[in-house]
Order: sequence, then structure tokens, then C-alpha cells
Amino acid sequence: MNGNQLRVLVVDDDEDDIFLVKELLKEGLPEWNVTLDYAMTGDQAISLIEKAKHHICIFDYHLGKTNGLSLFNKIKNNGDFAPVIFLTAQGDQEIAVEVMKAGATDYLVKSRLSVETLARSVRAAIKLEEQKTQRSLAEHSLKIQGELLQGVSNATQKLLTITDFDSAISQALAELTKAANVESAFIFKHSQKPGDTPICNLELFSSKNKYIESNELKKTDLSYADLGIEEVFLPLNRQQSVIVYEKEEAEFPEGFFKELNITSLLLFPIEINSTTWGLVALGSKKNGRVWLNNEKSILEVVVANIGGEIKRQIEKVAFQLIVEGTSSRVGNEFFRSLVRHLAKALSVKCAFVNEPINIKDLQCAILAGWDEGDYVDKKIFNAMNTPGEEVLAGMLVFHPDKIMDAYPNDQSLKDSKVISYAGVPCFDSHYKTIGHLVVMDDKPMLDEKRTLSILKIFAARAGAELERKRTESVMRDMAYHDALTGLPNRILLNDHLERALLQAQRNNSLVGLLYIDFDRFKQINDTLGHGVGDELLKSVGNRLKECLRQQDTVARLGGDEFILLLPEISNEEDAGKLAKKLLDKIRPSFQIGQHEISITLSIGIALYPQDAGDAKSLIKCSDEALYLAKNNGRDCYQFFKQ
Repeated sequence: MNGNQLRVLVVDDDEDDIFLVKELLKEGLPEWNVTLDYAMTGDQAISLIEKAKHHICIFDYHLGKTNGLSLFNKIKNNGDFAPVIFLTAQGDQEIAVEVMKAGATDYLVKSRLSVETLARSVRAAIKLEEQKTQRSLAEHSLKIQGELLQGVSNATQKLLTITDFDSAISQALAELTKAANVESAFIFKHSQKPGDTPICNLELFSSKNKYIESNELKKTDLSYADLGIEEVFLPLNRQQSVIVYEKEEAEFPEGFFKELNITSLLLFPIEINSTTWGLVALGSKKNGRVWLNNEKSILEVVVANIGGEIKRQIEKVAFQLIVEGTSSRVGNEFFRSLVRHLAKALSVKCAFVNEPINIKDLQCAILAGWDEGDYVDKKIFNAMNTPGEEVLAGMLVFHPDKIMDAYPNDQSLKDSKVISYAGVPCFDSHYKTIGHLVVMDDKPMLDEKRTLSILKIFAARAGAELERKRTESVMRDMAYHDALTGLPNRILLNDHLERALLQAQRNNSLVGLLYIDFDRFKQINDTLGHGVGDELLKSVGNRLKECLRQQDTVARLGGDEFILLLPEISNEEDAGKLAKKLLDKIRPSFQIGQHEISITLSIGIALYPQDAGDAKSLIKCSDEALYLAKNNGRDCYQFFKQ
């Protein structure tokens, strides 16, 4: 019944009786606005029944040549009918039994008809009809619920037992189509970018008893507006299910739905990692299709299972992308690939690999960074009073939201405009922290377990790469530097010398080479021991470095022999001035342990290009000049003489 409206059909061949019934109804049923239709023949009654829906029918048993029971049986055979109350001029027990057995709700005798008896009969009939409707709805609901639960079971079984992702999702969607008793079901992937028109791609389409992959339909970049469902975009983004019907004032259906004659849709959002990934749409060709609450609840379970399977597949693919993107790379290429793939896999704004350069002062360097779609420059920063301080201490750090509340003075967080943070330490093979892996985002991170698990896996790989990088650096340093003094060795000297000669040739400049040897160093070793001698060599090397320009090189050849390379000098006087400065620098005594040691140098100088035209010859010339300085009394320098 619609509000307080009560539409009554009275069928009687006596106009006075019709008028009487009308007045009795109005007086006895003041809570309803009674509308009365009347007919005096069976044909007139059937015509009125076909034109309008009545809540109560009151039939006179005697209708001329026919009777009300024949009319009643006729309308029953045509389908749905309203409750019927029979009236008769005189009480007849057999007639009463007959009409009640036929399905009438009451039988009243006109001579005993009153306001109270008619009103009571009508109210009882309406109540019985409402109970009948409720039972019918309950039975229908139970039937639908049973079919849906079976559909949920079938769909879930497909998702659990079919190993191929595409087949599992497709067959689960087909089961959902059958269970929901709709003509079509769809999975759309949402692809809106900030500020753009909402669009989606059709991932899967299932018609009744059949599923079709979207590539057969080639439906991509579908606008929500073009489909006639733009109004559902915001509710879906708020994780709300939506029902859309075909209406005169509505845009729906349009586009793809209109082609398939879809007149109503039930749409469920697919939520993945706290964002709307897409939607499942169930399409019916029955306009005004009623969706019961328990139906929606059961269907939400299937959609959640489908969303869970899609999420697992996305994570699987993302994990594979990280592995594939980093497996064959080393060094800086590895770190750059790692941050880019991590940001994509975890759907975050920023990802960084950082390395401590002074763990005591919490000084760190960004080895590789990715921020909002691009690499960031390498830079040095201080991790004190930042979440990085905890990570460097070996802890896992996860702030799903409001990171600035915990670290209000972290300027880098302010500059990045992030609100969530996750960081894990990178360890070497001795479980020493040698770096940390960090991701940050401008929206909340809600999946702590997944985020930290992925970070830990790749922090282990990053730690191994950091250790390899350090080991490689140490080995390179050992290959090109003297183990005792840390100065460049003969190999690195030759490299610098060759480059200096090429540059001098291009610039038409001079190169100076100073060959240095300690005077009477053997006596120190013999009297004080090699340990003291080694310390003396290191101390002398340090004093030599203090006399050099940034572009100069001092190298140890071995024993007590050193060479100074002076690229791009103006004249031989520059070399002589430096040689004198070195002699003066070394003459003050050295305190080596308990020993105060004084020592002098002999220096031989050769110049390019006037003394030699190549590196080997230049070294030989400086060695011969050193021999001249030794013969000239030591503690002096000599230029090469032809």
C-alpha cells in the first residue's frame, strides 16, 4: 500500500448497495484515504482490474446471470489479485464455505452489515495480505540467499583452486553472474589521474553462463560520463556500493551499457591498499531490479575475495618487477633501479637508499632517491632527530600517518610533504648497519606487514650490494695506494703522470717530477728497528702532502723513495721553490714514540718536455738528478743535466 491510500473495487449489481458500502468504508476507515471504483457486471470489473491495482475487492455473490465467485476464479487464473470480501443478501452456510475455500478473506451478510463489521473485515484482509507479502518476500529472500551462498562457494572455489590468475578471476566472475541472476557482470579498473576526467578500462566481462575477456571487446579509456555513471564515482571512491537505474532524468545507461540493454546496475568498489582500484558491476536488463540488503552483503563477500586475488596478483607482479629490475644490476645502477621499482610496487611517493658516512655524528648520504616520478640528486644530510636515527640504530620504523607529529623539526619531511614513513636498516655480513632503505608517501600507509616485509627483503639485497661496493672500494684502494702510508703507489702515479703529460702537451705547459730519497734511512732502520722506520715514513709522507697544491700528487714507490708530480708549472723555478720548501719542511725533528729523529732529503728534478718526452724517460731523468744530489752532499736538490 502507498502511504494512507486505499483503493477499493466494489462489484455489485445494486447501486444502493454500492453507495452503502462506500459510506460505510469512509466512516469506518478514517485512517485511510479511500478511493472507490465500482462495477455492476463481471466484464466491467475485469476491465477496471486491468487498468488499476486495487488493495481490496468487495464482490456481491449474486451478479445477475453470473455470480461473484465465477468472477473471483477468473481473476485468480490471470495471476496476482487483491484480497476479496464477499457480500450476500442472505446468510448461506454452503456459499460461505464455498467462497472461503476458493480463497476469499471473508464473507459478510448485507442485512447484518455495519460500519464496524465492514471495517473490521477490511482491516483483517489487509493485515493478512501484508503477512502474505512478507512471507513471500522472506521465501524469495531465502531462495536468493541460498543461490547466492552457493554462488559464493563456487566463486571462492575457483579463486582457490585455479592457479592461473586470469582464468580464476574470469571463472569466479562467471559464477557471480549466475548467482546474482543478472545478464552481465563486469570488472573495471579505475585509471583516473589527479585533475583528469575519471576513466576506466574494462578488464573482464561475463555474460550469463559465459565469460569473455576484455581484449575481445577492446574497451579501454572508458569515461564514467560516457557510460552514464559519473555520479557514482565519488561514492565508489568512498568505498560505498551503488545502485543505478534507468530513469527519464538520469544519464544512465549510455555507451557500453546502452549497447547491452542494461537498465540497472549494482556496483561494488574494489579496494586495494586503501585506495579504489576499480569496481565490479552487475548489470540487469530488468528496470527497477530490487536488490535486498542480504543479497548485497553476500555479494560484497565475493567482490572482496576477487579484490583480494587481484591484490595478490598485483603484489606478485610488483615483486617480480623489483626482482627483474635489480637482479642483473650492481652499484649505482642497482640502487637507482631499486628505488624506482620500490616506489612503483608499494605505490608510494618517495623511496631512498641511504648510506652512513659518519655513523657517530649520524651523517648520511643519499645513494639513490626517487621522488614523485623522478630521480633525486645525491646529497649529504644529518639523521639526528629524524626517523632515520632509529633505523640507523637497527630498528624497523613504521609511521602509517601523521609522521610530522612525531618529528616536527624534520625539515626534509616538511619539504617532501609526506605524512607516512617506513624504514628498515641494511646490514653487512657481520650484522653491522651500513645503510637504510626508506619509503615515504603523501597518503597513509595502512599495510604495515606487507610494506615492511618487502622492504626487509630488498634491504638485505641492498646491504649485500653496499658491502660489495665497500669491499670493491677497499680493493681498488689497495691496488692503487701504498698500504703503509696510504699515498698513491707506482700504478696510480703512472696514470696521473700520463694524463699530466697529455694535458701539458695540449696546453703547451711544463710538468715537474721530483724524485725524493731519505738520507741515511738505513741507519735508522738498523738502529731503531723497522717499526720506528715505518712510522717515520708515514710522518714524512704527511709533511710532504702539506706542501702540495690540490692538483699535485705525492706517491711512494717503495722503501724510502717518493715522487712528487707537479702538473702545469710555469718554469723550472716553480719546481725549485717547492723542492726547497720540502727540504725545509722535513728538517725539523720527528717524535716517533720515545725517539726524536732528525732526517734530511735528497731531491732530483726533471722537467717535461725539455728533459724527456715520455713518462718512463722523465722518471729516469729525475732518478739521475737524485744521484747528483746525493753526490753533492745530500740535503739538497739538483736538476737533471744532459
